[in-house]
Amino acid sequence: MRMATALLRSRKPQNEADVPFQEVLPLRLKNHVSGKTDKTNDVACLQEMAVLFSCLKTNEFNESLCAKEVGNFQRCYKVFLDKKTTKKETSSKGVLVAGKDLNYKQLNKVLKKYPTSAQN
Repeated sequence: MRMATALLRSRKPQNEADVPFQEVLPLRLKNHVSGKTDKTNDVACLQEMAVLFSCLKTNEFNESLCAKEVGNFQRCYKVFLDKKTTKKETSSKGVLVAGKDLNYKQLNKVLKKYPTSAQN
């Protein structure tokens, strides 16, 4: 164990000039992206749900005593669903919104407009 720590302490950083760059893959973008990581797990109204559950727990799960919290949660969830449907509609139409996060279909549409040239 002492030998390993002594070796680690004595090692100096490697000089960048001594390590030549080797291009394994071409340094250019592809003309498409995959949609594998576009699946998101949307967690909606987590704060309102926690408040609702704490109210229900203190009132022995009597919903009539937690009407305000139930209303807040339902309102929040309705707003979440409305936003989700509008986002889905705009992405299905293929509308490109500048400055916003684009899904993989919209990105592919932009990349088709500006393809990278095939350099050999």
